[in-house]
Parts: sequence; C-alpha cells; structure tokens
Amino acid sequence: MKILVTGAAGFIGSEYVRAVLTGSLPGTDDVQVTVLDSLTYSGNLLNLAPIAGHGGYQFVHGDICDPALVNETVAGHDVIVHFAAESHVDRSIGNSAPFVTTNVLGTQVLLDAARRQRVGRFVHVSTDEVYGSISQGSWTEQSPLAPNSPYAASKAASDLLVLAYHRTHGLDVVVTRCSNNYGPHQFPEKVIPLFITNLLDGGMVPLYGEGANVRDWLHVDDHCRGIHLVLGGGQPGEVYN
Repeated sequence: MKILVTGAAGFIGSEYVRAVLTGSLPGTDDVQVTVLDSLTYSGNLLNLAPIAGHGGYQFVHGDICDPALVNETVAGHDVIVHFAAESHVDRSIGNSAPFVTTNVLGTQVLLDAARRQRVGRFVHVSTDEVYGSISQGSWTEQSPLAPNSPYAASKAASDLLVLAYHRTHGLDVVVTRCSNNYGPHQFPEKVIPLFITNLLDGGMVPLYGEGANVRDWLHVDDHCRGIHLVLGGGQPGEVYN
C-alpha cells in the first residue's frame, strides 16, 4: 500500500509516519509513505530524521494549495492521510487568512486530486474544536458544529467539504476529530510544552480567562493508533471522535 501523508513534518503527522515505517502499527509491513509538506514554521525535517533512510520513505517539499504539484504527487497512491493544516487558535485570531487558505482551499485541492487519481481512501484529520464549547458531558459525532475561533471554523468548513465529496462524488472519505494532543516533537507554542519551557526558564505561564476552562488531552501515540484504525476499518462517509 502506498500512503500519501500531508503535513507529516509536523508534530502529529511525523508521529504517524514514524509509527507506520517502524512497524509500530498493524499491517504496515509493506507500506510505502510519501510525505508532502511545505515546511512552514511548525514543520521540521528533524521530526522525520529517524526514518529518513527508510527504503519506503519519500519526501516532497510543496504546498497542498498547488494543484499541479498535488495532482502529480497524489498519482499512484492508494490512500491519503491529510494532516496538513494551520492549527493554532491564537494565530488564527490575529490573522485568519492562512487558515482559510490552507485548511479549506488546500483540502479542496487534495480532494479534487484524489478524485482525479482514483485514490482508494481519504482520511481527513480534524479536531474537536469544530464542536465549540460544552458546559458538561461530551460531544457525539452527531453533535452540531459550532466553532468558536477562525481556526475551528476553517476546520469545520473543510470537514463539511470532505463529507460533501463523499455524498456528491462517492469519494471514500473518513473524518477523525481528536481532542488536544501532547507528546514528543510538539511545537513549543502549544500549551503543555509552553508551560514546561516557561517554567524551566523561571518564567510565568499564561492563564486563559479566569482559569476555569477544562481541556481534554490525548497522547499523540494513541491518536495515531486511532487514525490507523479508522484508515483500515472506518465506514466511508463517517466521522469518528
């Protein structure tokens, strides 16, 4: 099986690629992986250094918003696992344009290439941020989308676009929505590494609002195992929290 993984020089995507190519995930003995990444501020090839010499690994430097490059890169792949996204809430509040461009337009470019090249499955990695806030309990996959930030709104838009390509064109898509991730190789602007590095440097940690917000955290390894389960056994057109 040949898998194209977008955004895999980042935190979660690189964990997934490392797990696939080191055999940590089931059914990956004969898998070949192509990484497509534009290497923005949060992308780092050092995240992929442990598998850089693997015979089943190939890296393509490029933007998912480039239709010609995407179409050429998608050709010959059986599956797309789509991690590439602008993903920082605070950055989206300051400037939402890159979030709409990458998360919505970039996803549309990938979907069109997947249709054109007859890709077998499109796994769209999303976020629980699309549901907004909840006072108690938890969301189900049928909960309405009510995003609070431009980042979350751009991911909700891309989710709906992915699902529309299933309903309109019959493309085999699955959407995953995870809670906040933590683990090795995480970019230091995220809250857990930010708190740790600030405290190690003798600094203060930021408090959001009155400090009453509650967050759910998932280790990146568990997230990647969940994505791989959905890749192999998810139902087309379904969302998985």
